[in-house]
Amino acid sequence: VLCLDQLLEVVRAVREPCALSHVLATSLSELCPANPSIPVPDLLLAAKLGGDDFIDFYPALAACTANPPEHRPQLDDIAALNYTGGTTGLPKGCVHTHGDMLYTCASFVPVALGLTPDSVLLNFLPEFWIAGENAGLLFPVYAGCRLVLLARWDALAFMTAVTHYRVSHCGLLVDNAAEVLEHPDVGAFDLSSLQRTGCISFVKKLTRDYRSRWHSLAGCHLFEFSFGMTETHTCDTFTVGLQEDDFDLKSLPTFVGLPVPGTQFKVCDFETGTLLPLGSEGELCIRSPSLMHGYWGQPAEAAATLRDGWLHTGDLGLITEAGFIRYLGRRKEMLKVNGMSVFPGELEALLGQHPAVLACAVIGRRDENRGQVPVAFIVLKPGSDDSRDNLVAWCKGAMASYKVPDIRLVDALPMTATGKVKKDQLETLL
Repeated sequence: VLCLDQLLEVVRAVREPCALSHVLATSLSELCPANPSIPVPDLLLAAKLGGDDFIDFYPALAACTANPPEHRPQLDDIAALNYTGGTTGLPKGCVHTHGDMLYTCASFVPVALGLTPDSVLLNFLPEFWIAGENAGLLFPVYAGCRLVLLARWDALAFMTAVTHYRVSHCGLLVDNAAEVLEHPDVGAFDLSSLQRTGCISFVKKLTRDYRSRWHSLAGCHLFEFSFGMTETHTCDTFTVGLQEDDFDLKSLPTFVGLPVPGTQFKVCDFETGTLLPLGSEGELCIRSPSLMHGYWGQPAEAAATLRDGWLHTGDLGLITEAGFIRYLGRRKEMLKVNGMSVFPGELEALLGQHPAVLACAVIGRRDENRGQVPVAFIVLKPGSDDSRDNLVAWCKGAMASYKVPDIRLVDALPMTATGKVKKDQLETLL
């Protein structure tokens, strides 16, 4: 494996279970030009790390005189072990092939992105994240287009790069889009080259306000990228074309659009596996040409998840009469309040529409009388003086009474490296 020296500790932790025979490392400082065209973070200028348990990549490459081995990869050859985010347990390595990667590109790029060789794609998502691998490696190679690769998210670097390189396509977290919209220097940059800007709703959710402001700034619509999982090589649905008159956002929260060509969804009963009628809530199951070929070294886990050619996601969802898919969240996160189902993702989407809410996450706590009660951990925007009582009053006007959460104001939410909330850590605060 080839990695950055700053990630060596991570590689060392998985070297034995992944059966890595050789580790090569390089430094970002070796890749950074003397006079960068855009602002760069300090980590690009950090001193190169040493060690005796890895091979220094560039000196080894310079010293290599042998001809490279002749090898023609086949579609069924293993290309990557893509690790899950670990929000519901320890990360698992999903075995994916070259064929999985090619299908993901062929089914998603033409439908959702419209990349051409003349496009300029920007990516800052980590390459170890499945979405970063797609946007920062596979999609630009498939389309043959130019790639602007940022080492990490930085609003100023993003705006500078879009202006300098005339970026046409990019993907953002909604949090990133909000930071750009509220940046004091945003007016100094020209973002009009942007043609398609997909976004991902993790902590902050896409709203009509964000979309309207982004359109005024850049001239293109923000759209929810896709529903997907590491197990399916992600990008299983698309929402492009469903933004007219905010159709996608006027639907109930957690709207994720339609399946990409070649991918199938069904909703089944969690206990019996019985196929449920349209409009019924149950377990989302996916069948796709890019379905993983197992969890590395965990055959029992894979057998429990992959059954009869379908991935049983453990996620709650439904398919509407019109064929649109709604994602309702992890089954284990669903709450029962006075016998009624409450989905944390729906409450998070509603709370995200409050003008004072910067970020939020909802979990449940046990209650002797109601079974469970939703609890919302909320981070307020800087300068906001909204109180807990004001937020509760707003919730009572925005949602059914049994959904109104107990509100806890916090300074920050615990996050994973891929931008998801560590809800298990929030449980310790109940």
